[in-house]
Amino acid sequence: MTRRPRRFAAGAAAATAVAAALTGCMGAEEPKPRPSPTTSTQAVRLTAPEIRPGHHRIASGGPRRGSWDLGDVTLAKGISWVNVNCVAAAGKGKITLAIDTVGKFSIECPSHEVRVNVNQLDLAEGRQGRFRIETTDHIQWIADIQIPD
Repeated sequence: MTRRPRRFAAGAAAATAVAAALTGCMGAEEPKPRPSPTTSTQAVRLTAPEIRPGHHRIASGGPRRGSWDLGDVTLAKGISWVNVNCVAAAGKGKITLAIDTVGKFSIECPSHEVRVNVNQLDLAEGRQGRFRIETTDHIQWIADIQIPD
């Protein structure tokens, strides 16, 4: 009788060892999930730029990806604001905002957070021009121009 429990114990130990080995093998064969390139932008939410006190929005666009023409704008004498909030789908990217008669500027857009960029224009006289956004399709953005009331 003493042999039976030992055999059973030895058989149970062997079965446990085999089960542990199989579990370890099965775990090693399972593919590990990888984040997709757009994972970071899915968690980041773009919101429209805030309207500054004493100003109103004359042109805006977004949220959108890639280049876009926001049309003709008439800028008033004094302080106007050109705003852009952007985020890249992966890595980082660049966005350029252009107003024909005023100029253009570029900013970098990271993928881990929304870049909020506010640019002040202090014009000695009013001007007209076309407002354009130049970027690639992996950049998502919201932009506007605000002029004095």
